Amino acid sequence: MIGHAPAQSAVLAAGSYEALWSAFRRNGRDAIDALIEAYMPLAHRVLERISIRLPSHVAVDDLLQAALVGLYKAVLDFDSDRGVPFEGYAYPRIRGAVLDELRSSDPLSRSKRKQMDRVELVIAEWMKEYGEMPSEAEIAAELNMELEDFNQLMEEAKPLCSLDAVGVNMVPLHETIADPNGVSEERAQQHDVQRLLRVGFSKLDQREQKILYLYYFEELRLSEIARLFDLTEARISQIHALSVVRLRAVLLDHFPAEFAA
Repeated sequence: MIGHAPAQSAVLAAGSYEALWSAFRRNGRDAIDALIEAYMPLAHRVLERISIRLPSHVAVDDLLQAALVGLYKAVLDFDSDRGVPFEGYAYPRIRGAVLDELRSSDPLSRSKRKQMDRVELVIAEWMKEYGEMPSEAEIAAELNMELEDFNQLMEEAKPLCSLDAVGVNMVPLHETIADPNGVSEERAQQHDVQRLLRVGFSKLDQREQKILYLYYFEELRLSEIARLFDLTEARISQIHALSVVRLRAVLLDHFPAEFAA
């Protein structure tokens, strides 16, 4: 069905892409392989972006099949009448498929996610009561944990804490912060998410804000950020993870179906 397409394909002219889509609309699944091959560079761009933030032991090549599955489903589900370019439609779906594969292949995901659920709930309840973000020490106290144990949890849970995670309507959270435009009928909800994320972001301290900015928008590695702040990479990892959890906690009350684990 998908097979092993080459890693790179020549960039096609716009008319060539349209010819492939026309053939697909006429012949259905019989013409899908040509479309998959044409958009393989898109799948590889997704993998390259994600690989920047993966631990060294994760083999990116092993995730290619997940990316191809996401691309395949995007081709089948794409509706050009909605006025969205295919690349914009497919990109978050390919990324979502890869992230799902990463989560499912991590034997600690389920237990760690349950622990992170508790952290998110503590933060959400604290925000309701006090109108501000709790400190690490305050969260640890609410969880009856030693601060050292809580910080270790944040470091271990890093694979579960990412603004690359898919949010409402398949749009990654960090893109929601940056881009106010959603997809046609989904735009109002997307604006609600953006507004809440910006409120949450403003409640982070300046160091947390800068770490998230450098990581997601400047695409620096954690080791590079650690050097800028003169901190260990492990400490930057902890701060990053907790900052993401804090932002998710802001969204949890308003969009429980989308942001509950």
